[in-house]
Amino acid sequence: MENLNVCTTLESLRKRLKENGEDSSMALVPTMGALHHGHLELVKKAMSLANEVVVSIFVNPTQFNKKEDLDNYPRTLENDVRLLKTAGNIIVFAPTVNEVYPEYYNDVNLELGDLECVMEGKYRPGHFSGVVNVVKRLIEMVKPEYSLFGLKDFQQLAVINFMVKFYNMDTQVVPCEIVREPSGLASSSRNKRLSLQDKEDAVIIHETMILLVMMAKTFSPSEAKKKAIEFFNKGTLELEYLNIVHPETLMEIDTWVPGARSCLAAYCNNVRLIDNMELITSK
Repeated sequence: MENLNVCTTLESLRKRLKENGEDSSMALVPTMGALHHGHLELVKKAMSLANEVVVSIFVNPTQFNKKEDLDNYPRTLENDVRLLKTAGNIIVFAPTVNEVYPEYYNDVNLELGDLECVMEGKYRPGHFSGVVNVVKRLIEMVKPEYSLFGLKDFQQLAVINFMVKFYNMDTQVVPCEIVREPSGLASSSRNKRLSLQDKEDAVIIHETMILLVMMAKTFSPSEAKKKAIEFFNKGTLELEYLNIVHPETLMEIDTWVPGARSCLAAYCNNVRLIDNMELITSK
């Protein structure tokens, strides 16, 4: 395609990257496709850091706990490529499962400690093992100077930072701010499965986040959490968890610390949504 290079194998990717010379700086934006304007913001940030940007599109089977979630995950490669084309000269890496996990591949079993025992780790056992394997593999394949991830998946970002440091990987992890819909709902590929009414109902997630920011000025973390849950439950969504955590350990806190964050997961008409927000400024 004009001004857009789609690579489906590691060999074709390396050939394309080699054309730009060894002095070319590179950034990687790993995605599972079903791209939206939030992903474009990641791409724009990547373009500001490097003169070569690779966007990987790979629905990773190892990080899904339920087969139906994997089966239902939207696969919209043609639309994704079309959207990325609006951003500029982006290299798209859309490998197959066998390309990412060939026969000789050995699973990575990284001990994450408490990072995989709370929140997403608690409710999606094995999820972060899949994340570690695919992100480590993609970074090793692409070899980017910068690897960009959205803060919406806050716990995932903590896991990736831990992994990169543990393996001393030669890439800089760049966190990017959450992109939101005009209503405040965090942009997500899962939003495509929401009806207009669902999206209206889901606004309570953002409203709860904002309420917690306000309550952090007056109440203790435990008091703020209790009141926030009471507020949230006035809506129609099913709350899975709402935690107020330390920004590094992700453990729930008893007293406020800089960077303290609220993390929430809930179901809106069987669609699982997550969000988080800084409650106490870290600056």
